[in-house]
Amino acid sequence: MQSYFTDIDTWIFDLDLTLYGPEANIMAQIRDRIALYVEDHFQIGSVEAHEIRHRYWKKYGTTLGGLMAEHAVDPYRYLDFVHEVDMSLLQPAPDLRRYINTLPGRKIIFTNADAPYAERVLAARGLDDVFEDIFDIHRMQHMPKPFAGSYDALCSELKIDATRALFVEDSAHNLVPAKALGMRTIWVKHEDEADSAAHQDHIDHEISDVTQWLSEIHSFERAA
Repeated sequence: MQSYFTDIDTWIFDLDLTLYGPEANIMAQIRDRIALYVEDHFQIGSVEAHEIRHRYWKKYGTTLGGLMAEHAVDPYRYLDFVHEVDMSLLQPAPDLRRYINTLPGRKIIFTNADAPYAERVLAARGLDDVFEDIFDIHRMQHMPKPFAGSYDALCSELKIDATRALFVEDSAHNLVPAKALGMRTIWVKHEDEADSAAHQDHIDHEISDVTQWLSEIHSFERAA
């Protein structure tokens, strides 16, 4: 395993459900906040709001994409609202912090969320000041992963050599453009995740927990 990663100089991490698990209940809250925003914006009921939320997500990659394209919604106000969630279940992760800090090279967050929210999550996990940069949905021009142009923008703006980069992500389909650019791809598979079958050629390594995976890398390096 050690030799497999010796050429990596940039470690790119997704945020949600990658640097914490489903048990934190963050994404369920965000989905409900999105539906609540839609409900208030259109003055409709909860069931219809969830249907719109899901339909725009399927069509545009995010509900925000649909609301911007079809209703000129302000992305900043929208994201401020939907990210107003309770993070009390997020706990500091000192081992994760230590393992990420020991990785040689640059460490970057690549997320479909916005930077202020990402900073709150990182602070709750005790991972503040660990990452060099947060490449967020605004810097993607609101074209979320897996839009290939956003991966190009990430590499261009941050001067990343994709062939020497590694991307850790919980959504298997988001690894497809990364692999096409030459990145090493790590899929964080959760029990209820079933979208890997169509994307196996784009997954170099499958893990269930980032901390455990990094501890294994660390152990190999110490033993070498």
